[in-house]
Parts: sequence; C-alpha cells; structure tokens
Amino acid sequence: MAGRPRKSDAEKAAKGTLQKCRQNSHEWTVNEKLNPLPPPGLTADARDAWMMAVKVAPEGFLTALDHGVLEKWCRNYALYRKLSKAVEAGDIEQTSGNSGLRSLSPTFSALINVQKLMLACERELGFTPISRSRVRAQPNETESENPFLDD
Repeated sequence: MAGRPRKSDAEKAAKGTLQKCRQNSHEWTVNEKLNPLPPPGLTADARDAWMMAVKVAPEGFLTALDHGVLEKWCRNYALYRKLSKAVEAGDIEQTSGNSGLRSLSPTFSALINVQKLMLACERELGFTPISRSRVRAQPNETESENPFLDD
C-alpha cells in the first residue's frame, strides 16, 4: 500500500494518539536479547563496529531479530572504512585512455553505494537522530515513576 509508513502502537502511545479502535492487533514484541558477541566471520573493523553498537545501545533497544540488520551494517561499516581510505589516498577520478574524459572511479562509486546501504540500516536500527526520536527502548523496571503523576 502506498502512503506513509505505519506507526507502531508504542510510538502512538508515546505521542498520546493511541486509540483502542486503531491498535494493531497483529503487532508482536520480541523478548530475546541480542547476543553481545559478534558473529563469526566478521573482519576486525566489523567486529569493532558490532561491539560498539551493542555497548552504546540502550538496554532492550536491540533484540535478536536485529541480528541480520546489525551484521549487514557492521560489514558495510568495515567496507566503508576500507573504501574511504582508498578515496582519501586520491582514488576519486579516472581518465579514459582514448578520449581523455574524466569520470568517477569505481572505488568512489562503491563508497557512495555503501554509504546508502549503511544509512538504510541505520534508519532501521534507530542509529540516526531522527530514527532514535521515533523509536523507544523498553523502560527499565528499576526506574522510578514520577510521583506527581500518580493519583
């Protein structure tokens, strides 16, 4: 269906617009936590990205279902670092032999594509400021309620 993406019930409740007649009865929650150890086969940069993401994410923010998207983001992050080093070393343009025309190098074009993939993953995971404002982590049970709101 075309149009705006649907909002979750948690997002509607946070904004105060949740109505019982508009609740998603098919929405489900995930109880399984994400394993803090990176999956095997990741490069050193990708492992570092995994550890950093798991470390700085709020408690309950990343779940087991986020494993695939997070792994994709980590692999693209490692590739981004590798490609950006090549581009910083001067691999931005190439000149064709016969015509002498200048064009972007395949390395620079690949860097742009990796950045787009990373941004898509970051939006899904809530890593950008805008997506973070739309996604709420599950509250800790140890947090105290505001005493002024209790009746």
